[in-house]
Amino acid sequence: MERRRQSAVYSPGGCGCGLLLLPVIAVSIGVMFALAGLAAAALVLLIVAIGVTIWLCRNREQRRADGNTNVGWVVFLIIAYPLSISYLAFFILLLISTFTGESITVG
Repeated sequence: MERRRQSAVYSPGGCGCGLLLLPVIAVSIGVMFALAGLAAAALVLLIVAIGVTIWLCRNREQRRADGNTNVGWVVFLIIAYPLSISYLAFFILLLISTFTGESITVG
């Protein structure tokens, strides 16, 4: 007598829980890409702020001789540095906690 092997069909997670979690997984992937995009924007902002700082330092004497003020650029730098550095620090801590599995608190 020959026994035929029947193939069993398994649902994801064993009970269909995987299907219920698909929207949550999709949203978390979207949030991940949004946070990565914000981190990239913060990195670009930091690079631009460093470039503006170098440009202001190199052209300081010329701008003083022309009578130009740097108020607009200084306000930009006062806003750009804290925004970019604080978000990059948050993103780095988020990455560390993601890969190590441990909660990281600051303070």
